[in-house]
Amino acid sequence: MARQRQTTAEQLRVVTEPAYPAASGPKASDPRLRELVRLLARRAARDFIQAEERESRKRLPD
Repeated sequence: MARQRQTTAEQLRVVTEPAYPAASGPKASDPRLRELVRLLARRAARDFIQAEERESRKRLPD
């Protein structure tokens, strides 16, 4: 097993420009795309909560 290094970053650089210029173009603001992303995010959140509830029920004593 590899040994972990005990190092930390002295400086951190944050880049706010998109990696691909086309990623922030007019197509990114398509209302259908925004709605799809919101729908998928809500579904993922719902699935996550349900999985957490199932896990907590498994841990509870009978």
